[in-house]
Amino acid sequence: MFANKADFKQTFLDYYNPLCNYANKILHDAMAAEDVVQDVFIYMWDNRETIKVQNGIKAYIFKSTHNKALEYLRSQKVRLAAKQKADFEAIESADHDEISDVYLRMERLNNSLRHLPPKCREVFVLHKFKGLTYAEIADSKNIALKTVENHLLKAMKILRSLLKD
Repeated sequence: MFANKADFKQTFLDYYNPLCNYANKILHDAMAAEDVVQDVFIYMWDNRETIKVQNGIKAYIFKSTHNKALEYLRSQKVRLAAKQKADFEAIESADHDEISDVYLRMERLNNSLRHLPPKCREVFVLHKFKGLTYAEIADSKNIALKTVENHLLKAMKILRSLLKD
C-alpha cells in the first residue's frame, strides 16, 4: 500500500483535512470526525502490508472513513441507549426511595396524631390537611378563634416533641 513512511506521510497530508470535513458531514461533530480519520490512518499504517487497494487510495480512504464514521454513530447510539436506561433506573430507584420515605413520614405523623387530645387533633387536621382557615374552623366548631389558635399551638408543640428525631 505504502512504499515507505514518506508515502504514508504525504497521503496523510493530502487527505487529512478533506477526510475530516467528510466525516464531520456525517457525524456533525468535528472532534469525533478527527478521531475517526485518525483511526482510519492508524489502521492503514498498522495493516499496510496486508491491505489491498483496488480502486485507488482516495476511494479506499474515503470509503474507510465513511464506514468508520457509521460505526462511530452506531456505538454512540448504543452508549446513549445504555445511559438512558441507567438514568431511568436511577430515577425509578430514587422515586421508589422517595415514596418509601414519604410513606414512612406519613405513618409516623399519623401515629403521632393519635397522641393528641381529640379536639386538638380535629383542629389540627382541619387546618393542616383540609386547608381550613382559623376563622372557618372556629365557625364550623362553634368555638372562639383564640381557642383554635391554642389547639393548634398545643398540637404543634406535642408533634414537635414526638417527631424531633
